[in-house]
Amino acid sequence: MLGITINKTNKNERKGFTLIEMLVVVALIGILAGVVINVINIPKTQARSRDSKRIGDLKRIQTALELYFAENRKYPVSTSFNYAHNALLSISPAYIDQIPKDPFNGENTSNTLSMRCMNNNYVHGYYYISNSTGARYVITTIMELPLSNNDPGWCSNVPNCDYELSGITCGGSFNKLYCYCVQNPM
Repeated sequence: MLGITINKTNKNERKGFTLIEMLVVVALIGILAGVVINVINIPKTQARSRDSKRIGDLKRIQTALELYFAENRKYPVSTSFNYAHNALLSISPAYIDQIPKDPFNGENTSNTLSMRCMNNNYVHGYYYISNSTGARYVITTIMELPLSNNDPGWCSNVPNCDYELSGITCGGSFNKLYCYCVQNPM
């Protein structure tokens, strides 16, 4: 013969993976997925997203209030905390198409003891209060993640929450780290 060899395949030779190899790969994928999920922390990311929406909504309401003030030389008067979508009917739809609502509007907070604001309120929503002349206001909401003491939105850092300065009574529980406030520009 001319040096040509014929390669015969062995019937016992297998192509593919063994069951143990497949289980090892599945276990590694599971471990990696678990690590990624722990790093991402989905509930905290979702809470941060809702808190960002709250801040944006309060800024939108503030903008509408400034437009209202420019024409009326005062803000809508509400001398006790009321839901913003009820207290600010006079600015909608002329200055804002619709008063936004909190993502959990009307729902109790997850921790009713530490997340109380506005005279111990623990219901999610946007709340509005002004002094009796409509010269100053405060809008507040309850966040899901705590603020730091030096955050400008932390209600204890908002000058309009000082009754002697503004004539607005914010309540005794405004030092809570879940209370976020905005006020009229000073």
